[in-house]
Amino acid sequence: MRTNEAGAAASSGSDPGGDGNAQGHAARDLLARVLLVIVWSSGFISGKLGLRHSAPYTFATLRFAIAGSVLLAVALVRRDAWPGWRQLGHLAVAGVLVQGVQFSSVYVGMELGVPSGLAALIIALYPLTASSLAVPVLRERVTRGQSLGLVLGLGGVALAVSENLHLDGGYLAGLGFLVLALLGVSAGTVYQKRFCGGMEPVTGNAVQLLAAAVATVLPALFVEGFEVTFATAYWPALLWAAVVNSIVGVGLLYALLQRHGTGQVSSLFYLVPMITAALAALLLDQRLGPLMLGGLVMATAGTLLAHRIRD
Repeated sequence: MRTNEAGAAASSGSDPGGDGNAQGHAARDLLARVLLVIVWSSGFISGKLGLRHSAPYTFATLRFAIAGSVLLAVALVRRDAWPGWRQLGHLAVAGVLVQGVQFSSVYVGMELGVPSGLAALIIALYPLTASSLAVPVLRERVTRGQSLGLVLGLGGVALAVSENLHLDGGYLAGLGFLVLALLGVSAGTVYQKRFCGGMEPVTGNAVQLLAAAVATVLPALFVEGFEVTFATAYWPALLWAAVVNSIVGVGLLYALLQRHGTGQVSSLFYLVPMITAALAALLLDQRLGPLMLGGLVMATAGTLLAHRIRD
């Protein structure tokens, strides 16, 4: 009888050590999620701070070059496998779109006066626009929920834009660059999914970042004259963008993707505009008015709706 009771107790799964390990994994996972949202949101702030001392394409080029060089050194030390020439070409195209076009256009848009929170809000629509582009390219189907979410998301952006809308050419051009950034990351995401499946994180990101640096160095040299002032306050913003945003942020993203589905991880990015707007209000004195706040809430609801509703 005692043997049976002991066996029952053993088979009941009562393992304090196992429970502690599970709780530890859950705590680390939650910490990784929180850090990912904060790090991704901080990228818009580091960019805005960096633009005080550097022209947009110049700042983007230095960010990509530093981050790509660090990852290249890591890959060489670890002797990671490198992709073939054909795959290198696909990685370069995806890198130019996702990294180069997106972030350089975001920097230009913010340089022309678009607030950081609004910039983050426009970019946060990329899961919806990427889904729309995937219809003809990847033959994916857009559900009614995704369509409704896109409408709400666009409505939220329109509401947020109306907060401080300036009809001067510079501000409107800044919004145009943000739309270009959105199209770049959307097209790059679809291209990445179509041609760069199974990309090795370190070498793949090194190639993409260095390709983005090559693409942005041309306007940095010939349009801006590589305009940069290496002031003391410039280095924290540049190194944060290069190391924390480009390397740590991507590392957290890949770590979470290994443990969870793409849908779970992508849903975290719906929090980025709200966190970015809060950080901008605290660190950059950017006003968060009622229309901006309403637009952030509306667009966040739209992206969450598109993520959760299935036909």
